[in-house]
Amino acid sequence: MAKTKELSKDTRNKIVDLHQAGKTESAIGKQLGVKKSTVGAIIRKWKTYKTTDNLPRSVAPRKISPRGVKMITRTMSKNPRTTRGDLVNDLQRAGTKVTKPTISNTLRRQGLKSCSARRVPLLKPVHVRAHLKFAREHLDDPEEDWENVICSIPVCDAVPSKGPKITGIQ
Repeated sequence: MAKTKELSKDTRNKIVDLHQAGKTESAIGKQLGVKKSTVGAIIRKWKTYKTTDNLPRSVAPRKISPRGVKMITRTMSKNPRTTRGDLVNDLQRAGTKVTKPTISNTLRRQGLKSCSARRVPLLKPVHVRAHLKFAREHLDDPEEDWENVICSIPVCDAVPSKGPKITGIQ
């Protein structure tokens, strides 16, 4: 629901004065051109707090202290590959129990973006040896031999002229 414009202090005081004079909420609303529910809310506020001023809103305290924020910011600056789980464990050892989303929100407020590291497929020693063997065998091949080779990775420029040319960073 959209936030509406606040009533002026004079209008709120008029509502309280008319209520004390014995008028009903609907009569006050019609006279001042304000909704009955708004009149009722102002009267309830006056009865509870004896004021029509805007009261400060309560804000939940931060889970992570300023010192903890500095600690995780420093850790992320030194080692950007630190996971949120590691930061949660660090704070837990320091005596603060937080969740991973809390860590993400704190980092975002500090201007740091938390993102998952890209998963890179791990090559087994057999695959590494096979790659090296292939590279050694074809090390001295002339460039013309590679003109009709179709690459399965996007960094290859040696694609036949019939299809779309795929270029990338080499």
